[in-house]
Amino acid sequence: MTKKEKHRLSEEQLFQQEMTDVVPLKTAPTAESKAPRRVNSRLRPEIFSEIVGPAHFSTEDAREHIDAADGSSHRKNGIQKRTLQKLKRGRFTIGAELDLHNMTMETGHAALLGFIADALSRSLESVRIIHGKGLRSENGPRLKLMTRQLLREHPQVLAYTTCKPSDGGTGAVDVLLKSS
Repeated sequence: MTKKEKHRLSEEQLFQQEMTDVVPLKTAPTAESKAPRRVNSRLRPEIFSEIVGPAHFSTEDAREHIDAADGSSHRKNGIQKRTLQKLKRGRFTIGAELDLHNMTMETGHAALLGFIADALSRSLESVRIIHGKGLRSENGPRLKLMTRQLLREHPQVLAYTTCKPSDGGTGAVDVLLKSS
């Protein structure tokens, strides 16, 4: 085809002509949502029931206990502000990650306790918990509030802070654990 003939064709026609030999890639079908995760924990949640509280949290109770105005970070007594700043800036290596999406409050509570216990048994210094923002929840960010309350009350958690936007923003927290 000459330049003159190509000029007469529309951009769409030119594109279709150039794509005649192209074979589309095969893609795997995607599901709209995942099935709830099974909790596979070596630690029984009832061990911490007295320390951490019951598996059911009401949204009102959780809001009462948030330390900062937005609950984005918390540090236990004795933990320096400098340490919390290091956690906020991502200076600690994240050893493991737990995603609580599609979990119920009860499953999420058990999974979170098991995850912390497992991280402690592996001597991990810092972990990330993805709880989501609660945007699609009818009752607000219940997993987010439950996660933050449990982290504040857990004896092996030294501090937590909301992740940087590139790591999940307000839908995730980085957690600093006690070293064994």
